Amino acid sequence: MNATGWSGGLVVTGGGTGVVSHAGLVLLRELADRTGLTAGLSAAVSSPAGGHDRGRVFADLACAIADGARVISDFRVMGDQRELFGPVASVPTAWRALKEAAAGGDRARRKFTVAVNRARRHAWAQAGPLPPVRIADRQLEGVTCIRLDATVVQAHSDKELAEANFKGYGHHPLLAACDNTGEPLAWMLRPGSAGSNTAADHLRLLREAIEALPPALRRRIMVTCDGAGASHDLVKGLDRLARRHGYQVTYSVGWALSAREQAAIGKVPASAWEAAVDGRGQVRERRSEQAGGNPRCAHPACWIEEAHVTELTGLLREGPDATS
Repeated sequence: MNATGWSGGLVVTGGGTGVVSHAGLVLLRELADRTGLTAGLSAAVSSPAGGHDRGRVFADLACAIADGARVISDFRVMGDQRELFGPVASVPTAWRALKEAAAGGDRARRKFTVAVNRARRHAWAQAGPLPPVRIADRQLEGVTCIRLDATVVQAHSDKELAEANFKGYGHHPLLAACDNTGEPLAWMLRPGSAGSNTAADHLRLLREAIEALPPALRRRIMVTCDGAGASHDLVKGLDRLARRHGYQVTYSVGWALSAREQAAIGKVPASAWEAAVDGRGQVRERRSEQAGGNPRCAHPACWIEEAHVTELTGLLREGPDATS
């Protein structure tokens, strides 16, 4: 397949008039082809005889998402520009390609991952040294920083894996991003009730993120994770990773309570504290020592709320050394 054949004869200029917001999409599509992403995806999944090349379809879907697409039907913005892009798959074809990939299970996922990682390594090799990572008021050279973070994504109730959680209803994906470049290295789609500090998920994702890096950039690694994702098992896993011969691993997990935070906590009125909830949105409680013998008893005196939370952002901004 000649992935770049559609762009033959195209000329890019900066003096056009009446330019729409999708004008840069052609450069993004060309980038996908030149880095080998399109060809890699084509090799990862089979295409029907006489049908649209599935690698082209997936690369175009990625370009559409980067261009602002929020739903699969937004993919038609590329099909409407046939004079520029040539034959583009229809929205139903895009859906079929996604279903075919999903039917391939974990084996197909690994093939796609290999294709994406290979294209990223090629792109990084052309860009030169990895940019330094900014930590507080310093920049660290020669260190690859991987940030682990989970976030709740609201979704309609009929979406697959959507479940109740502490912020409503939806999904709770986990992402590993390279802080040096700001791009994702690996991700894990999880149900809405998945925990924020599930160590097994964090360690698996970290392993996949490291595998996504060029080998030369795996020697000096920094791993960061916020307080919500911190756990003893995660720290133990990071310590094991740091003990490998020839590798240097530093990490920052959680948030230190300095005098500034402690002073802010002291200013919070009692009415501002709320009961903490678990991944399913249920109040974190434990049985009282004075509770009766019936474990199903719902009497308030038989249960003790385990933890409470409050918002400190506004109070942390007070004082001469406050930052946002």
